[in-house]
Amino acid sequence: PCLPTATTPKRHTPYDSAPMDSVSTDHPLRILHLEDSDADHQLVALMLQRAELNCTLTQTDSLTTFGSLLEQEAFDLILADYRLPGFTALDAWDVASRAAQPPAFVLLSGAIGEKAAVDIMRLGFADYLLKDDLTRLPHVIQRALEVQEAKRTREKAVAELARSEQRLADLTEH
Repeated sequence: PCLPTATTPKRHTPYDSAPMDSVSTDHPLRILHLEDSDADHQLVALMLQRAELNCTLTQTDSLTTFGSLLEQEAFDLILADYRLPGFTALDAWDVASRAAQPPAFVLLSGAIGEKAAVDIMRLGFADYLLKDDLTRLPHVIQRALEVQEAKRTREKAVAELARSEQRLADLTEH
C-alpha cells in the first residue's frame, strides 16, 4: 500500500493502480490536499487508494506553501479543508483562482451549512463533500474534473467566438 511520505510541509502519495474509468488522463492525477490533520489526510489517501485512482497526493497546511506549490506544479485538483490554522479554504480559493488555469477546487468539511455550501458553489468551487461521507470522494473528484473540463471548453469556445467576431468586424470595415 502507498502511504504518505514523512516530508514536511508537503507529503506525496503516489498510487500506481489503474485510473477511475471516467477520468481519463495520460498522467497520474495531481491532487493538492490542503489539510492540517494527518488522520484526515491518511483517510483521504486511503479512499483514493481503494478507488484505485492513479494519482499523486501532496499535502500542506500552510497558505504560503499552498501558493508556492501552485506556482511550481500544475495540479489537476485541490481538496481543501475549510478551517486551517490562520486561514480558511476561501483564502486558498482566492490564491488558486488567480492562476491562468486554476485547478478544480473541492471543499472537504466536517460540517457546512446549506447557505455556506451555496455560497462556495457560487464562488466557483467545483464541489464540496462532508468529511463523514468520504466514501463518495472518488465520485466527487470525477464530477469536479468533468465540471472543470466543461468550464475550460466553454471558456475556449467563448474566446474563439470573440476572435471570429473580431475578424468578421475587421473584414466588414474594409
